[in-house]
Amino acid sequence: MVVQIILFRALKYFIVSIFIFFLAARVKAESKKDTLVNVAWRDTLKIRKAQIFNTEESEMLYFRPKPFQFALNVPSDIYTMGKTAFSKKNLPKLGVILAGSALLVLVDQPITDAAKQFGRYINLNPARASKTLLEFNIGGFHVNAMEIPDNANSAIYYLGEGWASMLVAGGLYSYGLVASDYRALQTTSQIAEGIFALGLTTQFLKRITGRQSPFRAMESENPVPAGDWHPFPKPGKYQKSVSNYDAFPSGHLATAMATITILASNYPDNKYIKPVGYSLMGLLGYAMLNNGVHWISDYPLAIAIGYTCGKIVSSRGHQVIPKIGHDKGATSVLMPAYLGAESLGLSYRATF
Repeated sequence: MVVQIILFRALKYFIVSIFIFFLAARVKAESKKDTLVNVAWRDTLKIRKAQIFNTEESEMLYFRPKPFQFALNVPSDIYTMGKTAFSKKNLPKLGVILAGSALLVLVDQPITDAAKQFGRYINLNPARASKTLLEFNIGGFHVNAMEIPDNANSAIYYLGEGWASMLVAGGLYSYGLVASDYRALQTTSQIAEGIFALGLTTQFLKRITGRQSPFRAMESENPVPAGDWHPFPKPGKYQKSVSNYDAFPSGHLATAMATITILASNYPDNKYIKPVGYSLMGLLGYAMLNNGVHWISDYPLAIAIGYTCGKIVSSRGHQVIPKIGHDKGATSVLMPAYLGAESLGLSYRATF
């Protein structure tokens, strides 16, 4: 069973990564990447090679990410997320998010019922179903090498299971290696970093809150409107019946929000990332109501966590230098530069 899952996911990632690789080529054509330069790394005397990318409002200096640096950054990301959330400046915002979530709990059941009713009205099957396109036997194991969603709701829900973000990262990584594009490589590293940080954060919160998923609440002998809460469930009970305890907050939406935030931060001139990404998030949110995986009150905190994580992670690996004015015809920037023989200086860059 484990071999089957690994082979299926690996083949699925590979096929879609090829598709995204060709899409990424279009991004390069619009990136206006300059030649390699040597600059000081932030406020230190350390010299690193960087690539300059022009955007409408700034010049972005990208450094090549170190192998597996994203994994080393995860503890710092989680600490910074907590520090940011409970800072004096953000406490009122956190209060609004939690209060809004509490109010939504009061209408969770009718909203879920309405979502399911609308799904029936438009003939949107809520069942999670897939169809096998390619299967074979290896050493006595039956392997489903390629599966696709078998209904529209499953296709939408498929986007939120985490593999979509990994496929985007895989496509960008393939492109970054071939084209020696530091921005694509950094974006890949940031997405991987965000997925790991969010996975740990949301799992920690789920194991504290212990909220029951809608489909579990409706299947129980004594259904509780908006589901039951079992704070701090025992690890054994949690693992035995995960869906009885893991609804709050939604890891699906947190991951989707972080991925969109990271992509938009690294490609600010791409006007399609946010509208397309947020539209898909809306569809994903509805699909999870329709199939009974989440309540709507699971969403506000998840979106806030995903956005915060995306902003923290996307601040790594590059420097943003604002342009003087926003005229398309002329820009200038002053930056540290490497002059040779371990000496530093200043470089004035002007474009007319």
